[in-house]
Amino acid sequence: MNMLTEKAMTPAHRESMESLLDSFYGQLRRGIASGRKMSEEQVRSLVDRGPFLAPQALEAKLVDALGYRDEVEDHLKKENGGRLPLIKVKRYLKSGRYYDHGARLALIYGVGGVSRGESDYNPVSGSASMGSDTVAAAIRKAREDSSIKAIVFRVNSPGGSYIASDIIWREVMLTKGVKPIVVSMSDLAGSGGYFVAMGADWIVAQPGTITASIGVLAGKLITTAFWDKVGITFDGIQRGRHATFYSTGQRYTPEEKAIFEGWLGRIYKDFVGKAAQGRHKSFAEIDAVGQGRIWSGEEALHLGLVDEVGGLPAAIKRALELAKLPPEPRVQLVVMPEGKGLLEDLMDRGDDTRTGLLSLQEGAARLLGGAALPAPERVLEMPFVPDIR
Repeated sequence: MNMLTEKAMTPAHRESMESLLDSFYGQLRRGIASGRKMSEEQVRSLVDRGPFLAPQALEAKLVDALGYRDEVEDHLKKENGGRLPLIKVKRYLKSGRYYDHGARLALIYGVGGVSRGESDYNPVSGSASMGSDTVAAAIRKAREDSSIKAIVFRVNSPGGSYIASDIIWREVMLTKGVKPIVVSMSDLAGSGGYFVAMGADWIVAQPGTITASIGVLAGKLITTAFWDKVGITFDGIQRGRHATFYSTGQRYTPEEKAIFEGWLGRIYKDFVGKAAQGRHKSFAEIDAVGQGRIWSGEEALHLGLVDEVGGLPAAIKRALELAKLPPEPRVQLVVMPEGKGLLEDLMDRGDDTRTGLLSLQEGAARLLGGAALPAPERVLEMPFVPDIR
């Protein structure tokens, strides 16, 4: 909650960010050193001297040559016997990825904030959500399909709903005893994004994946001062001592605060306990690297939070091994869930809540950054995503 309660980084926050940045900086240095055949100290010196203009980069041996596009094409033609067939990037990326024969593996995508219901993608804003109904059904379908030999679950999520995360985790656990399920972490797999992954047979993360964040975040912003400033008032009647528990116009009473903190404590214990089960560690070991702290994929490997550093190809290779299949050059990836057509997607968005026709109070709350974060919804969500530049 530092972004809401503090004016600067706390010591714990700074320690976490320093560690993450050290990991990323080390990966950068090692990558450049390997690619340019330099020592890490030489790379460190070059970083401190930069940025460079193109001639300076050439002199520093960061690039091999300078030239215009036509000169590059002429060079490539000479290297290729006078021919230079070109293809578009989209076509190149598709080549060698999907086949109509070979071992059948399910590739299930879990992208965006974890929420209950169906997964969603907004082509206008580019935002996406990982719906528990959609992803759980996809895992279940792949588990029950005898032609599918293993599952690769590709996760890119900052977390979200505890209930939704738990539903997906349960399907992962039910699958483990039937066929291998391997998680491939993309840019983010934090909090609820780690929760849905931690039960898998094998977890593969990129070195720079931001992951773990084993913690709980929830609360509500009191918006009465905002409404007073714009001259809008709300009134209502209720029955029951805690009827205004979720209201952004009422602070928690001491009794309600105790209830709320009790919820969060139980959810955190459940998170840590299930992570310990999945990672074959003790509760204390996971708690020591939990507490909401984020780690890079590289750090997570050393801490035992993931099993391997690599990308999607590494996860596919591991899935084949766990399924006791030969490392075939051609693998048939069955993508689940299947994407919706444009017409179907537009029809699904016909409901008012999907077109953004919200009530004034709810809409303003969202504008204020999700003023109400009711438990147990949105409690397994990373409070921020570091911007590395």
